[in-house]
Amino acid sequence: MVKRTFRRGLAVIFMMFLLLLFTGSSWAQSQSSQIEELKKQIEEIQRQNQQQIEELQRKIEQLESTRTADQEQLEKIKAEQEKDAEAWYRKFKAGYDKGFFLKSDDGNFSMRFRLGTQVQFSVNDTTDKDVATNFNIRRLRLIWNGNAFRPWFNYYLQLSGDNNGNIQLLDAFFDAAYNTQIFPRAGQWKVPFNRERLTSGSELQLVERSIVNAEFDYDRDRGAAIYGLLGNYVTYGGGVFNGTSNNGTSVDSNLLYAGRIMFTPCCGKLQYGTSSFPIKGDYRIEPNFGKRYPLIAFGAAAATIPGLNIDRKSADGNIDSRFEELGITTGDVTSITADVNFKYTIFSVEGEYDGRWIQPDQSGIGTAYDQGFRIQGGIFLLPHYIELAGRWAYIDFDNVASLNPDEDPLTKEWQVTPGINFYLSGDNRWKIQLDYSYIKDEFRVGQDINENIWRVQLQTYF
Repeated sequence: MVKRTFRRGLAVIFMMFLLLLFTGSSWAQSQSSQIEELKKQIEEIQRQNQQQIEELQRKIEQLESTRTADQEQLEKIKAEQEKDAEAWYRKFKAGYDKGFFLKSDDGNFSMRFRLGTQVQFSVNDTTDKDVATNFNIRRLRLIWNGNAFRPWFNYYLQLSGDNNGNIQLLDAFFDAAYNTQIFPRAGQWKVPFNRERLTSGSELQLVERSIVNAEFDYDRDRGAAIYGLLGNYVTYGGGVFNGTSNNGTSVDSNLLYAGRIMFTPCCGKLQYGTSSFPIKGDYRIEPNFGKRYPLIAFGAAAATIPGLNIDRKSADGNIDSRFEELGITTGDVTSITADVNFKYTIFSVEGEYDGRWIQPDQSGIGTAYDQGFRIQGGIFLLPHYIELAGRWAYIDFDNVASLNPDEDPLTKEWQVTPGINFYLSGDNRWKIQLDYSYIKDEFRVGQDINENIWRVQLQTYF
């Protein structure tokens, strides 16, 4: 019984052992499976992470490549911009300021272009002549001025297209104005003599210049001169010229010598400008347009042509005609002029005196002294826009007893001209002018000549 019980216990223990052994083996197998599964999951996660890392690395490489390309493109664009910024056309500015201009940033080059036109309608009723009614392009001007190579090396070029439609050179000169107290000029421009001629044709107070200017001026000529501005009071200029007027060539050594000085005691500023007589600003040579302070200028000039022979050389200022009236071909010509100009707000007045000696080379003929006077003025009815103006001019010819007896010399000539101006732009750039001139020529014998001239003129200057 005991044995049988003992055997049963061993059998139970053995069965339990086998059960435990089987259960442990299954648990171990289950653990191994779990471990393997976890390893597989880790490997899958690692594989996925590696893919993500590789994908991210590829994106990083692409971004870096794109950034490098963009940087290279930006550097290329920047280099092109820097290269473009250094191009010559980037160093110039262009625009409009009372003329179309082009100038370099360094100030060494500049050019301003202007175009001026005057369209005129006139009616001329002269003794013993048919009444002449005429439409005319009175002036057509193309103007370039500026500086080249240095800010102080200035140039001025003016062409005319009103000479029967033919292009003609009027002005071409250079100023080396490094020191404006004294500087040289060379080329062709207006001789520094009488004020009315030095007044630009675009700034005339009446439609045309006076009979005094037509008789005594020297117009333009080719030569060399010295000009200068002394402080705020004096402008001067003097030079030597061919004595042959516009575009003429001297065929002898009998040249024209001329000089002018202008004194400006009050009250504006004296400034250098590239013009026939080199001033601008307050004292520019125009008869009207005063400031809110008084402006006064005194001028004087002299000119001479020794030994002028009109068979070889044609001078300006009606000298050739005067020689013919005197019955001579050769003689010394000496001219003087003095003027005064006063402007104050809406009022202006200007006076000029001109004198000329002609001393013939022929014996037995005396020296003739002709003289002329001009006074003109104006008052603005509407400041800067509507102006009433007027002029009186007078010439006294010296007819000495030894003149050619076959001639009927002119003894006196005088002119009265009232007018009205409409300054549409508030200055001389765009205006309409109307005036009437009565001119009387008085002869020593014979019939006098009367001229009645009505003029209307439109000017554009831009």
